[in-house]
Amino acid sequence: MRKSILVLLVTLFAFGFQAEAQNCNQGENLAQDTWAEWGPWQPSISLNPWKNKVRRIKNVWNAIASNGSATVGPRFLELDGGNETGTILGKTKRTFITPPSFDNRVEVTINKYDGKAKTGVVICTMGRDGVLQQKATYEFPNDRNGKVKKFTLNNVKGKIIIIAMRNKSVGNKFKYRINAKKK
Repeated sequence: MRKSILVLLVTLFAFGFQAEAQNCNQGENLAQDTWAEWGPWQPSISLNPWKNKVRRIKNVWNAIASNGSATVGPRFLELDGGNETGTILGKTKRTFITPPSFDNRVEVTINKYDGKAKTGVVICTMGRDGVLQQKATYEFPNDRNGKVKKFTLNNVKGKIIIIAMRNKSVGNKFKYRINAKKK
């Protein structure tokens, strides 16, 4: 009797959580907060105040969480700021947002270099008006082969870019390296 109850509970737990559709809402609140704090995007503004604030936040939190799996909420991804790396464990998400782009074309590169997880990627933009626009979607297959996927985003000048990744496998991990560069 105990075994059947345990099997039932495990089954309900495993199948009771439906995978939500991959979308851009993961970084929406942070993007809105960014627009509220920094005001409308202007081509003549400098990103130094933004970068200084982000650097302070990153330094404090990285001292605590080492920018690992303990990092809470979306992470910042600087344009032309080098690679960010990490691991997305089973059935979890990772979201990155950028500062507003000064360039009309940006290339986002995601390198799956280890792990076997099937992982969905959605890339969106958000303008000052708060409108989300989906730019690209992709799904890394469930295999061990390393794979590099490049996304060229057009018409992103003055917009925040949101990259949402979701591991769709229960017991597999997705090790990645991500960067964004002006094109």
